This record gives sequence, C-alpha cells and structure tokens, in this order.
Amino acid sequence: MLTIRNNVLAQNANRVFKANSKKNGGTVEKLSSGCRINRSADDAAGLAVSEKMRRQIRGLTQAATNAQDGISMVQSAEGALNEVHDMLQRANELAVKAANGTWTASDREMIDTELKQLKNEIDTISRHTVFNEIPLFPEDGAVAASASRINTWHYKLHFNLLDSSFTVESLDKAEGVDKTGQISANQMDKAAKAAVNPVSNGGDLADLIVRDMIPVVAQQIFDAFPSIKNDIGNETMDIKITVRRLDGLNNMLARAGFSWSTTGNGRGYNLEIQVDSADFTAADADGTGSRVEALQSTIAHEFMHSVMQFAMTDGMSGRKGDAFPEWFKEGTAQLAGGGFPTQWNNSLIAYANQLSGGNDASQDANIKNYLRSHTVDNRPYGHGYLAAAYAGYLANGGGAMTGQNIAAGMDKIFADLMGGKSFRQTIQDRTGMTVDQLKNTVNQGDPALVEFVRQLSYASLGDAGSVITSALNVGGASIIGGGGGTTVRPGGAGGSNSVGIQVGAESGQHITLNLYRMDTTALGLTDVNMRTVEDAGDAIDRIKNAIRYVSYVRSDYGAVQNRLEHTISNLNNIVENTTASESLIRDADIAEEMVEYSAGQVLLQAGQSMLAQANQQPNLILSLLG
Repeated sequence: MLTIRNNVLAQNANRVFKANSKKNGGTVEKLSSGCRINRSADDAAGLAVSEKMRRQIRGLTQAATNAQDGISMVQSAEGALNEVHDMLQRANELAVKAANGTWTASDREMIDTELKQLKNEIDTISRHTVFNEIPLFPEDGAVAASASRINTWHYKLHFNLLDSSFTVESLDKAEGVDKTGQISANQMDKAAKAAVNPVSNGGDLADLIVRDMIPVVAQQIFDAFPSIKNDIGNETMDIKITVRRLDGLNNMLARAGFSWSTTGNGRGYNLEIQVDSADFTAADADGTGSRVEALQSTIAHEFMHSVMQFAMTDGMSGRKGDAFPEWFKEGTAQLAGGGFPTQWNNSLIAYANQLSGGNDASQDANIKNYLRSHTVDNRPYGHGYLAAAYAGYLANGGGAMTGQNIAAGMDKIFADLMGGKSFRQTIQDRTGMTVDQLKNTVNQGDPALVEFVRQLSYASLGDAGSVITSALNVGGASIIGGGGGTTVRPGGAGGSNSVGIQVGAESGQHITLNLYRMDTTALGLTDVNMRTVEDAGDAIDRIKNAIRYVSYVRSDYGAVQNRLEHTISNLNNIVENTTASESLIRDADIAEEMVEYSAGQVLLQAGQSMLAQANQQPNLILSLLG
C-alpha cells in the first residue's frame, strides 16, 4: 500500500540516515583530533582515569625541568667553588713559602699582600655569586661563624647484655683523657666528662653521649623488650659514635648510618651515629640544655633500629624476601624515640590540648580527618608510629592505653618474628587483622583507632610519646625525621640557607639544596696573615681546614647533582610509560576509525539513495491520478 500523508519508508530512511550521519560525524571527529575520547560522553570512566594520568604526566614533566634548573644552580655554585679552591691552593703555596726562614720581613709583607687580594676575591665571589637573583652563598648560610677547626671524636661501644654492661673503646684521645673502660648501664661519669674539651670542639658532648645517653637508652630498650635482650644474650653488638663539628650543615642534630660485618653467627649489622657538635651549646653538653633531650630521643630511635637489625636481620634487610615494611621499621623506632610532638603528629598534640581528659571525644572528628589525610605508607614516621603502637596495643589484648601495654604487645610481636614467623602472619595472629586491614584502620580513621589515638595523644602531652619508659617520655620531644635514617629538625624545604627543588607531581616531593656561607669569616681566614714565620705556620693549618671545608661542600653539591640527574632519568621513564598508558585510554586507533569511517560513508551514500527513492513514491501516485 502506498501512502501520501505518511511516507513511512521515507521517514525510516531519514531516521537511519541521521543515525549514520551522527555516527560518521563522531568518527570524523576522532580522526581529526586523534583522540578516542573528546568529551565525557564518549567514555566517562576513561576520561576520569585519563585526566588523572595527564595531571601526573604534566606535573612530572615540569618536575624534570625543575630538577634541571636545580642542576644549573648546582653547576653555578660549583664553578664559583672551583675558583675558591684554586685561590685556597695558591694561598697554601704562599703560606708554605712564607714559613721558610730564608725570607725577610719585607718579603713576607709582599707575600701577605697577595694573600689579602686572594681573601678579598673570595669575599667578592661569596657576595656576588647568584642564580636567578638567589644568593648561592648567603651570609646566613649553613655555616657557623668559624670553621677554622673541625674536630672529630670516635668511640666504639661493645655491648654485653649478659651482665648489662658495655665497653667503651675510644678511637681518639682528647687532652690525654683515656675514655676506654667498662661502664655500667647507669653510670654517670661527670669527672671524666669535665676533663675533656669544650663543646666548641665536641669532646664533652661526645663523652656525654657515650657515658650518659647510650647506657640509659640501652637499658630502657632492653627492659621494655626482654625478648630482644634474651635473643641477643651475651653476644657482642657494636655501635660507633662519631661526634664531629659539621657547622650546622643541613640543620642536623644527628644522623645514623649502618654497616655490615661478618660474624660467626651471621649477625653483622652495626650502627654509626654521627652527631653535629655545632648544634649544641656548653649547657647542652653539661646535660642541662633543651637539645640534649632531643638528641637522646634521636639516639633512642636509631638504637632501636640497630637492635632490631641485629635480632631480626632477615626481616629488616629482606634477605629472605619477607622484608618489614618501611612504616613498621620507622614506626617501631619512633616507639622508642618518641612520636610526639613531631612534624607529623603535631596536629594531634593541638587536638589533645583541647581535651579535658583521655575520654573527652570532642576532637574525635578532627582526629579522624587527620588520620584520613595521610596514609601509613607515605607517612611511615607519623602514621607508622600510630600503626605500630596500635598493633602493640592489640597484641597485648587491648585494655588500658599505656606505654607498658604497647611495649608488652610489641615484645610479643618481636618474639614471633625472631621465632621465624613471617611478618604478615605475625600481625594477623597477634592483632586479628591482616596487614592491609591494620593499615586501612589507621588510614580511614576507624572509630576504635580514633579512640586509641585520642588517648595516646592526651597521654603524650608534654612528652615524647615513647613506650620505653612508663611515662611515655624518653626525655623530651622527638625530632626524628627525613628518610634513610637521617634525623633533621622539623621544617619543610627551603629557607634562608636552603632551596627546595620540587622533583615530583605531589606536594612534599622535593630535594633540598643547602646554601652554604663561603666568605673568609666562614672559612676561618679573616685574620690569617703571613707577616711572621709563626703566622705562616698558623695559616697553613687554617687554610688546610678551609680547603677541607670547601671540599666537603663541593662533595655535597656533587652528590646532589648526581641525585638530580638520576631523578630526571627516572622522571622521564615514568612520563614515557604513563603517557603510553594514557594513550591506550584516550588516543584513537586510526586504522579502526578509518574502517568505521569507510563503512559509514558507504551507509550514508546508500541512505541518501534510499531516501531519494522513498521520496519519489508520492510523485508516482500523483502521476497516476493525473
């Protein structure tokens, strides 16, 4: 049947033609743009993932550029330091020359005139070396007023836990004082401490550490965790203490490094703690200064690392594949050194100060939001401390939130680990949660965890939050920070004596470039002269120290430059691979789209033909009527 009023065939042909035209238009858009996703309607989920990847790609690309800028800054400083080194070497030649008795006073005056010009040029370089208007050697740079002497004290401590004693072996003797001998765990040898050099040289600070701090910390840790003490028994565990004047470099109080040695029982992890004496006053070294408490917290943290490594070598090193996660290593060390207040947990202290008691839930919402704002993995010191503390609390059966209960639970965990049980199995058996569940409990702010953190925060007010003493206090605020066993004062990148190089797409991903003071005052050369043989002899020593100091700075810059170059390489690799993944999501498959386009063109042409034929049918009817 043919109809005139309703040309159904034409309507159907037109509908199909429009659909094919729309589809072909989308194909043309994909071919023109090269993208499979041009708007959210194309693939809503794919667009969300793609945009997230694009943010990372563009951020990392810029981070690589930032790192290259950092290298340029380092190279600018390196060029200046090279000139300073050359002038110091010439000054050393002049000093050796002037120290020779064959020269007259007038000869030495002429030699001294050249030295003055060298010193003036060093000061000129220090004042005028800039990068993008940033002084590379600022007057308030990371160097003390005088670097004319850099003294070092070395001690080696041999622990024997069978009789709770250790032997101090002095690798250096200061002022003829023999520091070698056996010391009980609680001995305070004030007389010996008073006999060594002042804090400006670090001798009395070194003695304070080895005779007062280490024995107390060791005793507290082994009393808190008897399973570790029983496992080590009468074996010898060596710790090397180095106290050195670093002139405030990197704003560090102390840093730790570890080394391996071979022993008959396979244990071989030794700790070296380096302490910067430039950061301490005479009051500190006398045991009355505030920084001594912070240093003791630091030593407790690093000492905990050492005993864990000695007793649980495989887990700490991952030699058998079941390595402890970073948050557990640093979190348990924080349990010894203290987790409050730090740059990670100071928000909890602020909330705790608003509480009337441990059961006051008024700040629970803030605590929950704080916990959810970070993860255990990306904040191993702060959230890791909370996760480790909670694990110890659960392992001891819960109950009252006390340092003793947490320590007792951690001791049970240590016993299982030293007994050969895997980390994951130990956590599940002792806490009733898998490792992932424990982490998520902290990351998401589980109500029971919030209550625990609230009580822990309140109990830690004014204390370090250490569990090795009954009062949750190791003697002051913990300052454990940074990574790789390095302890730094709280604070972010940048400042008057440093520049933060942003090397990632996320906040906090930076490399700190220290800016050192490099004038003649910092180098200890202000009053150096060569007018007499004695002056020339003194100049030789002081120039030697200045050369050593500049060498240290150049080494630091060289290490940073190498790190930045590796960073750029890694960033470029990540960008390349992330771009490839994002391309699979967003980019169009040209071959496939061309096939679709060709098919669409055929359909459009056929549709046009069918539509024309359908529109001719009314004309046929009219011709029949005519």
